[in-house]
Amino acid sequence: MSAFGLGGGPGGFGGMGMGMGMGAPRGFEEQYHCYPVSFQDKEHLEAGDKILLPSSALDALARQQVEYPMLFELSNPSQGNRTHCGVLEFSAPEGSCYIPHWMMQNLLLEAGSLLTVKNVSLPKGTFVKFQPQSVDFLEISNPRAVLETTMRHFSCLTEGDVICLPYNDRNYELAVKELKPSNAVGIVETDLNVDFDAPVGYDESLAASNAAAAAVAAAGTGGAGGGSSSGATGAINIPAPASGKAPKPVDEAPKFVPFGGGGARLDGKKTPAKGPEEEKGDKAAGDGARRPSAAAAAAEARAAAAAASGGGGAGAAPARPPVGLRAPAGKWSKSKKLQAGAFQGSGNKLA
Repeated sequence: MSAFGLGGGPGGFGGMGMGMGMGAPRGFEEQYHCYPVSFQDKEHLEAGDKILLPSSALDALARQQVEYPMLFELSNPSQGNRTHCGVLEFSAPEGSCYIPHWMMQNLLLEAGSLLTVKNVSLPKGTFVKFQPQSVDFLEISNPRAVLETTMRHFSCLTEGDVICLPYNDRNYELAVKELKPSNAVGIVETDLNVDFDAPVGYDESLAASNAAAAAVAAAGTGGAGGGSSSGATGAINIPAPASGKAPKPVDEAPKFVPFGGGGARLDGKKTPAKGPEEEKGDKAAGDGARRPSAAAAAAEARAAAAAASGGGGAGAAPARPPVGLRAPAGKWSKSKKLQAGAFQGSGNKLA
């Protein structure tokens, strides 16, 4: 009997013959009403292939020789579709099982439909090819790292399935296009080579033109000159047309004006601000004080000529001191006598 691989032996149910349909255990195969895992508040199971079975399934599996991790084949008895999965818990109510919603879509099942669950053994996978179902998958900066993180929640893969890959609050769908060495493989503790097919709706010619346009744009913006660049799709640098008008002069910075600031009093009182007219009058008065009058300049010239010729006669007018050398008047003078008759004597000739 052991030649049929039924697992029976002497004294077992296998010794009673095959005609009565009794012998080695037939394996685990049951039918349940299936529901999505969201009915059990376990939405996180949507990012994997784990299901929930009732506790009676654990009792039946414990009496059989099963391989670990436990893998199951799920099939729709009315449509014939099938997929494979693992089990997370045996906590579902009796007669029911809970599976991810993407599995229900692959099997064309609705909530409450009958589902056949069968325990199977799958070979370890060595190669898988995925095809993204949208070009939006190309927006992921590092799809390899995202896929490796997601595959940790999967126990097996079935060719033809469309799995769900959640990332950044968005679900991306990947179709399993090819598997090796079988059309259904286990991926627990195995090295799996991954390849990607072009996403659905991906236009290679459009992608090539977009890449060329991006290259031309980068070359146009990166150039140092102002000439135009060829390539009608890129950004073109066209110099501005020359106009006949002279360019407007740039406003020059204000010139430095010495002593143009405001004054401050020692008693802390504010100095009244002067208007433009008052400032102009003060400037004119200052220039007049610095410049001697014409009469004073002529007197100074005559005095200088007399001094050069050796002095004048008795009737010569006494020489007046220069304007700038007059003794200051006021309480700070050394003597009132000097202040009253300074430089008023008569001159004498040597001959």
